[in-house]
Parts: sequence; C-alpha cells; structure tokens
Amino acid sequence: MDQENIFKAIQKSVINTPLILVGSGASAPHGLPSMYKLGQHLIEQLGDKYHGTPCWDIFEENIADGQDLERALTGIELTAEVLEDIRRETWNLISGKDLELFAQLLFSHKTLPLTRLLKKFYQAHPRRIDIITTNYDRLVEYACDLAEIPVMVGFNGQYLKRFSGSFANRNAVNLLKVHGSLDVFRDTHGGVVSASMLSELPPGLVPELITPGSSKYAAILHGTPRELLLAADERIKQARSFLCIGYGFNDSQIQEGILTRIRAGVPLVLITQEVSDSAAHLLANNAQNYITIQQGPEPDKTEVCINRSIEVLDGEFWTIDGFMSIID
Repeated sequence: MDQENIFKAIQKSVINTPLILVGSGASAPHGLPSMYKLGQHLIEQLGDKYHGTPCWDIFEENIADGQDLERALTGIELTAEVLEDIRRETWNLISGKDLELFAQLLFSHKTLPLTRLLKKFYQAHPRRIDIITTNYDRLVEYACDLAEIPVMVGFNGQYLKRFSGSFANRNAVNLLKVHGSLDVFRDTHGGVVSASMLSELPPGLVPELITPGSSKYAAILHGTPRELLLAADERIKQARSFLCIGYGFNDSQIQEGILTRIRAGVPLVLITQEVSDSAAHLLANNAQNYITIQQGPEPDKTEVCINRSIEVLDGEFWTIDGFMSIID
C-alpha cells in the first residue's frame, strides 16, 4: 500500500471523533517519569526501610531481573504499609515532574502537541471528546486549558472538590482518570477529596492512586475508582472508533470492553514510539480493523501496520505532531 492510501486509511479510521485512550507513552516526552524510572525511585526511597520484608525483597529481585514495574509487582501481596508508602512515593516523584512541566507552560508559553489534536476533534458537533487515561499526571488538563476547552473530571467544587460522577454531553472534554490523579486523596476516615496543584502531601491524606501490580485489580472495584470505571465502560460501549496514544494495553479491566468493540469491527488506531509485544499480539488476535503507528527501524522512519500488513514510511508520523500532519 502506498503512502497516500495509508494516510486515507488512517483518516477514515478517526473520521468520527474517537474515544481517546492516553497512556504513559504520551507523558514521557514531556519529562514525566516512565514506569522504569518510577521503579528505580521506589527502590531508592523505600529500599532501606523495607529491606528484609518478604514482599519487598521479592519486588526488588524482580526489578533487578529486569522486569518492568507492572510485572515486578504482579503476584506479590503487599502489606498495607508498603502499599501506602508506594502511593506516597509515586505521588512525590510524578508530582514534582508534573509541576516542572506546569512551570514551563506558565512561564515560557510552551505549547503541547496534544492541544492541537484536541482542537481538531473538538470542532465536530456536539463538541465533546471522551478521554480515558491510566496516567496520574495533569498533561491532558494542561492541554485542554491551552486549547481553551472545558474539562470535566467528575469532581465538583472550586478548591475542596468532591466526587459527583457528573460529565458533559457537549462542549467539553470528559476526562476519566481511572487509576487516580495527583489531585485526588483519601483521608483517615476513607473520604475522598480533590485538591489541585499541591506541592507536598498534607498530613493525614494519602494519594488515591491505583498502583501497578496485583493490588490494582481489587482497588479499582471500590469507591471512586469503580464509579470512574463504570463511566469509562459506558463510553467504550458508545465509541465509534478508538485512538490510543502511548497506551500499552496492560489493564484488563479497561480492555475487556475495548476488545468486545474491536472484535465487532470498530476501528482502532494506536500511535506510540514502540508497540509492545503484548499490544501487538492482542490487536492481531482480536481487532478486525486496526492500525498501529510506531517508530521505524531508523529515527526518521515510521512503521505502519494495517490489519497485520506492515509498511515503512519516511518521516516521524508516530508522534502526535506527525499524526496531525496526516489527519489535519
């Protein structure tokens, strides 16, 4: 297939405003830590405290063996104390990098490629975009602000926000942060509150983050995470197409509904620097109409896979800016 027809196939797949899934690969180019860096941070900050604790020692061994953070924590039953400290240190690392990005946007008038993409899809009636993300950071919120598009995250309030589960039918981006947010915390009584842009954790509050590994399967089935997951499921059922940005397909709770839709022929486009083996296998064995766009064998090349047929193009079309040059 030549480049012109490849571009036409991509354009056709997202001609209707897609449901967008944003993964960690979308945040990494902006200085936000990868899962690898998070794993190293956890060991540096908590290793001395928990050395000799069986669950922690297994985790350290898994990381030393080269496992990614998701696999390293899978199959380990963490104690409540270890899990709480992991949430705190995860928040500390990502929040610091997130605030650095915010300062860049605030003082240098830097823009975000995601802003351009949101403006593109926001043009269509009823001017509504649904986004599901497993990220904790505020990249999507910043992109919405730069695009001057209202963003709904399910919390109501100005400073001390409470979860309402309310989202918009038009004139907004609905952002469902199914694994939690830097702005959401749980107090000692189990109550959930959202407070924006804190630079350090207040005493008595624990970040409401669903961390990688086995614990997330239980955590996402209770309270606010469950409500967000149910809202995400409803939007997945309604989606006319899917656009995945830096998304690795490591979350079975979210993927179950997506797999049902793509088996029925709903188009899916994935743009990322590198398609993981698990994602490639999942799409090849389930999707009837899919396209993956990733970095090619050389930095200035792009590998495009359309329903198991692979082509290599000149240019960097696997970035958001490159993708926009195809659909804009």
